[in-house]
Amino acid sequence: MHARILIAEDNPTVRTALRSILLAAGPWEIIDVANGREAVAKAQEFNPQLVILDLVMPVMDGLAAARQISKLLPDTPILMHTMHWSSQVELEAQKVGVRKVIAKSDTRLLISTVEEILLTAAPPPTVGTAALPTDIPTPTPPPVLETAGAAASDKPADPSAAPAVLTKNSQPN
Repeated sequence: MHARILIAEDNPTVRTALRSILLAAGPWEIIDVANGREAVAKAQEFNPQLVILDLVMPVMDGLAAARQISKLLPDTPILMHTMHWSSQVELEAQKVGVRKVIAKSDTRLLISTVEEILLTAAPPPTVGTAALPTDIPTPTPPPVLETAGAAASDKPADPSAAPAVLTKNSQPN
């Protein structure tokens, strides 16, 4: 299942471009709306893993939408994507639950921030349905093949001196 991203952007051209950029960057499901009120309704309906809001929109602006979404879905990260970036806007946005305000001119930062948020929010991958063993036994060493007398001496064994003998943990075939 792909992560779901909700975009609220009133300009249809910008909304379409943002959708295309995000779809090219990752295998995400994109839901887009034209104002903050629709964003609040769609966030409740679809419970996205990330919300991207424009600041200036008709009906309900991005700050008001962020405030409501933060109350309804407190664990859902919210980004603000605006051409009205300033430190004051960032401060006000953070007060209502926005993680980061990104200027519309900085597409690379938007994509890298989206990837970072979705990677940290994603559950760890599963490895099949069976649980992995937690108590793996220590393997027993294989039998050691020595010639008689070689174990007691540092000298190489004389192959004609004695037949080979299995020692330590060995059993005859």
